[in-house]
Amino acid sequence: MRPQKRLLPALLLSLFAGAAGLAAPSTQAAQFSNVVVFGDSLSDAGYYRPFLASLGLPPQVVATLGRFTTNPGPIWAELVSEFYGITPAASNAGGTIFAQGGARVTQPSASTPPGSAQRPVSTQIDEYLASNGGQADPNALYTVWAGANDIFQNLAALQAGAIDQATLQANVLGAATAEVGQVARLRSAGARYILVFNLPNIGATPAFATNPASSAVTQLSAGYNTTLFSGLAAAGIRAIPVDTFALYTEVAANPAAFGFTNITSFACGAFPPITTASTVSSQFCGPTNLVAPDAAQTFLFADSVHPTTASHAIVAQFAESMIEGPTQYSLLAEAPLASRAAHVRTLNDGLLTGRDAPVGKLSVFASGNGGSYDIDSGRGTAGVSNDLSAFSVGVTMRASDAFTIGAAFGQDRADGDFGADGGSFRTRENVFSLFGALHYGGFYGTGVFSVSNIDFRDMRRNIVLGPQVRTATASTDGSNGSGFLSAGYDFHLGRLAIGPTVSVNFQNVTVNGFDESGAGAANLHIAEQSRHSELWSGGVRASYELDRWTPWVRVTADRERRDDTRFVTAMPLSLAATGNSYDIPAYSADRDSVTTSVGINGFIAERIGVSLAYYNVTNRSGIKEDGFSGLLSYRF
Repeated sequence: MRPQKRLLPALLLSLFAGAAGLAAPSTQAAQFSNVVVFGDSLSDAGYYRPFLASLGLPPQVVATLGRFTTNPGPIWAELVSEFYGITPAASNAGGTIFAQGGARVTQPSASTPPGSAQRPVSTQIDEYLASNGGQADPNALYTVWAGANDIFQNLAALQAGAIDQATLQANVLGAATAEVGQVARLRSAGARYILVFNLPNIGATPAFATNPASSAVTQLSAGYNTTLFSGLAAAGIRAIPVDTFALYTEVAANPAAFGFTNITSFACGAFPPITTASTVSSQFCGPTNLVAPDAAQTFLFADSVHPTTASHAIVAQFAESMIEGPTQYSLLAEAPLASRAAHVRTLNDGLLTGRDAPVGKLSVFASGNGGSYDIDSGRGTAGVSNDLSAFSVGVTMRASDAFTIGAAFGQDRADGDFGADGGSFRTRENVFSLFGALHYGGFYGTGVFSVSNIDFRDMRRNIVLGPQVRTATASTDGSNGSGFLSAGYDFHLGRLAIGPTVSVNFQNVTVNGFDESGAGAANLHIAEQSRHSELWSGGVRASYELDRWTPWVRVTADRERRDDTRFVTAMPLSLAATGNSYDIPAYSADRDSVTTSVGINGFIAERIGVSLAYYNVTNRSGIKEDGFSGLLSYRF
């Protein structure tokens, strides 16, 4: 837009904001400022590369190894970091992935290489907080995935006769309780968004799958998970739970659907002279020692317990869906705001035609509206494209020379498609409205009060997990109560009328809670959400009388005053028994916008009136909104 075209909207906005004493505009959508990762080898992005270099490996080889997977493929923590716009790196290479292979929750690890630092998760968190002045950035995303090494080392102690079965159980559950304490530390330091992963079924990994103790190890994994998530819920810690146990159970039940042809053996071979066929380690696994050229993509496991590149990618997508799902569903509450605003515009046209009827006489009208309300996809929002349509039928009566009243019924519709092929939804809203208008001399005022029930139907959320796309389906209902007040004054200069106009539009949208189905471990429960809007507008309206027709134009600067941060509460249905719900920031649009409307009112016959209008809302980053409306009236 050229500077001169911005002049009028900017001037109107500055005058309106100054008169209302409003604060500075808010940003568009919440976005994580960083991704900070704590854990063990499942989240290690190459912490041991200096150790690998000490073994005499060439630098170019060291650079491609070090992750516990089919190198040089990324691990899930790197993929999630990149998804949210953060360049990933291990903490000893200038990054914020503090995870270290072999780490336990709070205890020293027997699997840490000689000469390497002992860095359990508790120490990793110490390091992060020390580097950040003792505070956790409240706008960052944190992840914690630990506990497997506590199980491994306690199993080894049991096998060596150092502990008994009861001590094994107590130690493993104690580690889960200790992890709750570490998550609580992050929360107390200011962290708001913490992904907490439970353990996959360790008993089903190649390390234990053919072992007689497999079922016992499975029970240990499940016990750890129950203690972890129940402990978080009991402590009131609203972490974002990632149920990898349920995810990997589904993969094992149908590996082909996830692109895997082998879920029992290793993708990695020996790396002489450091590892042999009996000591295979994914830390020393790259393209040269895969058992098959495509093993990184078709095998589930890189070695006895660590995932391949393809497996890590699925974990990353699954974790992202726990965040993106609630963000996506926050957009459900946005479409009714736009459709209600369009509904009010058509009722204003009905009032204008009814104002010319004789006192005590009725007029009836029918109106229709079609438009679009699109939010671009980007980091922090899934985006959505809404096709809006509406119709209304109503009656007005000119109660006196100055006052016109009326009532209307309408149905508003929105057909929405989430961005990036994320799914779709439809809304059907039945609206009942009472309205009135006052016109005295050059002054005019309007009030419209509406209530509605909203049917959210055919809701579909697509979740990509490797080569497959799962579709979660749901339906729910809701409501919208609104009030619209406007006033203005027309200065008449011959046939031209021009003057200031102000308005405020209050809306309270409720989307009732619902459960998804059809997406397995990715299914979510979404709690009831509310969206409150208070849109203030100020600007100029002008019209020109041409016999039976009156063209008009209106330009207003708009400001949303209800810009308080809104959250959507969700819970994985696979964890409903533990009650681990969490909160994700809802989509938030720019506060300021400019609305330009043009139209024409007139009569095609003595009793038959017609109104046509076009509106366009601009000056909001990432949003496109416009539409047409038409009205036909008959006065008795």
